[in-house]
Amino acid sequence: MDKISPLQFLDYREYLSAYFEKRKAESPWYSYKVFGDGVGLDQSQVFRILQKRLHVSKKALPRFESYLKLEGKDALYFEKLVSLGRSRKESETRRIFAELMTLRGSKSRTINGDQFELYSKWYYSVVRALLGFVKIKDNYEKLGAFVSPPISADLAKKSVALLERLKLAERDADGFWKLTDLKLTTGAAYKSLQVHAYQAESMKLGMQSLDIHDCSLRDINVTNMALDADAFRDCLAILSTAREEIRARIEKVEDPDRVMRLATAFFPVAFTPEGGKK
Repeated sequence: MDKISPLQFLDYREYLSAYFEKRKAESPWYSYKVFGDGVGLDQSQVFRILQKRLHVSKKALPRFESYLKLEGKDALYFEKLVSLGRSRKESETRRIFAELMTLRGSKSRTINGDQFELYSKWYYSVVRALLGFVKIKDNYEKLGAFVSPPISADLAKKSVALLERLKLAERDADGFWKLTDLKLTTGAAYKSLQVHAYQAESMKLGMQSLDIHDCSLRDINVTNMALDADAFRDCLAILSTAREEIRARIEKVEDPDRVMRLATAFFPVAFTPEGGKK
């Protein structure tokens, strides 16, 4: 079969799943047991790894590389992917991700390398948004007060310094801070990496908002719903469409007076035995 390279992925278990599905499509007899026999694991362990419920151990890693026929850059990349998947420290995650980008030869301008730091603190991106419409020179206490909940002048100054270092903000001819890039995306590469921590921070801010913001300034609702797999996929599509419509609407704003953060949370709280497998 045509070889699938791990360099196409940023989650080693997605790579393994793609490998398994391709083998299965080409040879219907291929199974978790066959895969497990090849890497010296029980079929249930292979299933849990592909379902992202278990990690490949350091002891089993060489067996996976041998079975998948990974050599050279592919083998090194796969090893780092496994390390990335097991990483729990931000500094370690950043280091490994940078190494992965080097191996891939990535030259993307969208949030890579040192720009990982932009999403390491929830208020960095808020300050960035504020610089898009407030006039600030060196009054960082004022800038910090705009943030909700407020941050200190030192943190506001640090945020601006970071934006300048990342070439995302600069002073204009009159000395006021301005943005260099009005639009910025994390890119697909980061969806499963630092954005996880950023999303967690945002959900915490949503809980704080219940206490510090009047209900007229926010909209936080919780709805439990019983649905099937088809309805779930339809709901995901509806949410995606809604986000696109919101983006289209805010692009028409000419004189903003606030920064809002949309953090939807649509997640399972119960499963039937069948539902958890879909």
